Amino acid sequence: MFIDEAKVILKSGAGGHGCVSFRREKFIPKGGPDGGNGGKGGDVVLLCDRNEGDLQAYRWQPHRSARNGTPGMGRQCAGPDGEDLILRVPPGTQVVDDVTGRLLAELTEHNERVVILAGGKGGMGNMNFKSSVNQAPRRTTPGYPGESGTYRLVLKTIADIGLVGYPNAGKSTLTNAFTAARPKMAPYPFTTLHVNVGVIEYPETFGRIFMADIPGLIEGAHENRGLGHQFLRHIERCTLLVFILDMAGSENRKPWDDFRILERELALYSPILAAKPRLVVANKMDLPEAAANLAKFRDKVPVLVAPISCYSREGFDELKATLWKFVKGSPEERALLQPTPVKAKAAAKPAKPAAKQSAKKVAKAVPAKKAKPVAKVVAKPTAKKPVKQVAAKKPAKPVAKKAAKPAAKKPIKAVAKKKAAPVKKAAAKTKAKKK
Repeated sequence: MFIDEAKVILKSGAGGHGCVSFRREKFIPKGGPDGGNGGKGGDVVLLCDRNEGDLQAYRWQPHRSARNGTPGMGRQCAGPDGEDLILRVPPGTQVVDDVTGRLLAELTEHNERVVILAGGKGGMGNMNFKSSVNQAPRRTTPGYPGESGTYRLVLKTIADIGLVGYPNAGKSTLTNAFTAARPKMAPYPFTTLHVNVGVIEYPETFGRIFMADIPGLIEGAHENRGLGHQFLRHIERCTLLVFILDMAGSENRKPWDDFRILERELALYSPILAAKPRLVVANKMDLPEAAANLAKFRDKVPVLVAPISCYSREGFDELKATLWKFVKGSPEERALLQPTPVKAKAAAKPAKPAAKQSAKKVAKAVPAKKAKPVAKVVAKPTAKKPVKQVAAKKPAKPVAKKAAKPAAKKPIKAVAKKKAAPVKKAAAKTKAKKK
């Protein structure tokens, strides 16, 4: 059973306590304190090992703990450190904090080490506290406790090629033919229930290619339909995606429709998968309907196609050579094959002008009937009503002006008469008295 996800509860070791001890030997009357320090607790370490295939070891034993440090001893002897807990995981394993969901580490290279939880520090013995003032200390420090946490180990298989296709398209049969892996084959859908990784050997060049076979995809896989959505993460690191299509249409489906549905499901699941180069393998070419469907498929979908037959082994040598050029070929050869995903995107562009033309036709037909009468009816009443309202408001302005003028003139005249009269009389009286 292939296990690609496991939940583990980990704990690092605690540090050992410090020791209280005094040196008492013959002919040494004042030996002094000699208590040693405690040992450090063990760490929790993840080690990437290419000999590991999955996470099955952690599915049934999720609780793992490192050893604690040993307490210190007399004669200035420090306690030994606790043994580290080494967890071996396959390449492509991610460590995720189960509480926060944060990605903590990702191991991809062989012998790569990551310390997830550090062990506790050991305590100090009484020999560390002696001084001229305190020559017989009995003071020590306890060891620090270890760390603990709950984590999820998620495996993303590292392979060069990822096989994508509908159930019963021939993915497992191709894996059996090209590699030493033996996935289950049967004449009913969803025979593949987990990821199968095989190795394609090239004896003439002493090379190898890793190929991952995932369960079949169906329409709506991004919405958790079927089984393939659970394993799509295993092909995120692949260099090439190989679409296995039933070119004969034995399941009463059109191969070009299958290709477009598979592309849409990959794009909805992750944009990383949508941007990867792809190769279409036209399987079941030994059936009579396959040749006509292949010609129509090449007209509809401009992608590189490799016709084969898993029953008669026709086209296997050419496909094997093409896969090598895609993955391990020279930069010039790979450059010629890389533009295939761009062509697949360009195939969707012809649909845009058709949509625009239909939209324009609808836009022309609708305003010709509705826009003209609506504009005439709306423009006339709106133009008359505001003119009448403005004309009614104009007579209100002069009323405000007439009321304002007399109010301004009366206080000015009254003030001028009152102030001017007493000033003149007072001036006349003062002149008469002087004379």
